Amino acid sequence: MLVRGGLSDVLSEAGAQSFLEQCPHAEYVNVKNAAHMVAGDRNDIFAESVVGFLQRVAPAA
Repeated sequence: MLVRGGLSDVLSEAGAQSFLEQCPHAEYVNVKNAAHMVAGDRNDIFAESVVGFLQRVAPAA
């Protein structure tokens, strides 16, 4: 899973797309109103995205 802050000056959208081309099975979340520290800027969206991802790939037994 790749979570990118849409306002990030560290990982560009082009960089994210390059990663996704190399890892096509990855899931991608672009949080538009967050900078590079997505969890600090929009923890609600970050947590929801990560929890949903984990529930899909590693459901509780």
